[in-house]
Amino acid sequence: MIQLSEQPLPGKASVHIWNISLDDAQLDLPELLSDDELSRYSKIKHHRARAGFLRTRASLRLILANYLQCPGADLVFDYNENGKPELNQFSSGSLKFNLSHSGNCCVLVVTEECEIGVDVEKLQSGRDYAALAQRFFTDAEYRMIEKSIDELLFYRMWVLKEAAVKARGMKLLAGLDRFECFVDEKKKLRIRDKLEHQAPENDSIWQWQPEQGMVAAIVARADKIRFEEKMLTYKL
Repeated sequence: MIQLSEQPLPGKASVHIWNISLDDAQLDLPELLSDDELSRYSKIKHHRARAGFLRTRASLRLILANYLQCPGADLVFDYNENGKPELNQFSSGSLKFNLSHSGNCCVLVVTEECEIGVDVEKLQSGRDYAALAQRFFTDAEYRMIEKSIDELLFYRMWVLKEAAVKARGMKLLAGLDRFECFVDEKKKLRIRDKLEHQAPENDSIWQWQPEQGMVAAIVARADKIRFEEKMLTYKL
């Protein structure tokens, strides 16, 4: 069994960002999975999708177990009514997490106490941005995309909206039009919750490209959060 280098808890004002390659064969660790995860794994027919599922779940268990100093196979996950996973409250303390994957890239974010959401998307050539924006975005967002020369703007808005939805534990598509992206006075892309009339400064946002051809965003429901990128390192 591989082991990770020890990692202290992130603390209340920090988010740890784990960029994980799903091409990493060291993460082929079915012995870490629960019975229900193994059942889901066995039903996946496509080889690459099977490997991606296994490595996503194994890396999640390895990293969270490292924080909690317990065996990865012992972790128990609960799910809210919309399917968002969280650690069982009796074993996790205040640890919060969220993950997203696209292509061969997986991003896991871990923090303490505040709710958090992350989304990563692989850029796709030939995608009909206008049709998707008209369907899922507000009129103001659609006009922003039409006027922009930033080819990544649609994706940057999409992942930010999904991260905001996930941070609130909502169903993804059901909440996309509830959140509206805008550009603030510092020319940074921000997001507001139209239903709650929430001030945008109440959320902390981080956007980046984890690798070439990928766009990602994090929304943490607390202000003045520090974001720290992490990489998997194994004990020899």
